[in-house]
Amino acid sequence: MEAAVAAAIEAAGLVRRHGGDVHFFMTGVAGEQVNSTVFSMEYESPEALGAAFDAMAEDAELQALSMRLSGPDSPSEITSISMAMEVPLGRDPKQGQGGILEVHTGKPNPGRMEEAVAQAAEVCEFVEANGALNARLLQLTYAGMASGMTAFTWEVENMQAQARLGSAWFSDAGLALQAKMMGANPASTAISSALYNRIPL
Repeated sequence: MEAAVAAAIEAAGLVRRHGGDVHFFMTGVAGEQVNSTVFSMEYESPEALGAAFDAMAEDAELQALSMRLSGPDSPSEITSISMAMEVPLGRDPKQGQGGILEVHTGKPNPGRMEEAVAQAAEVCEFVEANGALNARLLQLTYAGMASGMTAFTWEVENMQAQARLGSAWFSDAGLALQAKMMGANPASTAISSALYNRIPL
């Protein structure tokens, strides 16, 4: 794991040459995803992402690192590479960064995307009112069989804050929101949930 973190630090330094925010997480509680990591790069717009990717394709040092990380001596195995877009919810997320990232993926049911987005806005307001930061809804685009799925993401300071948020889901307001989202005819079907620990880069 130390070698994998060192490689992520090296990659972050090279990627940041070309803009974007870089983050690195390791699974805390995520079912079968034990000891998995997530290296993410965020850009202000698709155009900014495209420009950065074109520049990275011409960066010999970054390409050499990519080849090493895909080779037999890599400290970690790359199992998936995906892209996602943030879905506008008509709200501004509460800015900040936490030590814990919470992710819930789901699949909008046919004809229910608009309803799923409206419910997502409610969820983001609820979790931020109970201590979360940067609550957003993402839609997976180029993600293999997961393309088209959505992901709620938000951050909390630490596990104590996450536990307080977990308790809030069992308040009257939290239970009412859960009933709306997980009733007999939900707008979206829940797929998976996970907690990740932020690894400083």
